[in-house]
Amino acid sequence: MKRTGFSLLELLVVMSIIVVLLSISLPSLLGAKDSALALVAMEVQPDDEGNVFLEINDRSNRKATDDIYMIAIDHPIKSGVRLKKPLPSGLKLRRHDRCDYIFWQPKPRHIGSHPVTVILEGEEVSQKEITIYVYTKEQLEAHRKEKKSH
Repeated sequence: MKRTGFSLLELLVVMSIIVVLLSISLPSLLGAKDSALALVAMEVQPDDEGNVFLEINDRSNRKATDDIYMIAIDHPIKSGVRLKKPLPSGLKLRRHDRCDYIFWQPKPRHIGSHPVTVILEGEEVSQKEITIYVYTKEQLEAHRKEKKSH
């Protein structure tokens, strides 16, 4: 009797090998994706009051690389940095070129203000407040005009 096809056991072995290979490679692929997004990210600095103004594209045809920001965190050299929860969805702390950044790609649902508390841990523990304002282009221009008139 001639066999045609694969047995159920052979198929299960092949599927389990594929699952193991995917579980090994997926974390490194996600890290590579984050590194690639950091290359196209726009670096911004908080102003003197700790405010950051981000402009987002609220169109439905946004590209995956639109509106990616890295907000610089200024802190003493020998201090660690962490973010106090709750945080807006998708906001991450990232270290790039020996500097700490808040890495975020806000979506249209994030339009508004978002207070973020940065905890600096060194010889002393301190906190720094950063308020991130997410606006569309029109809203940002209106805000700048209003600020100039005052």
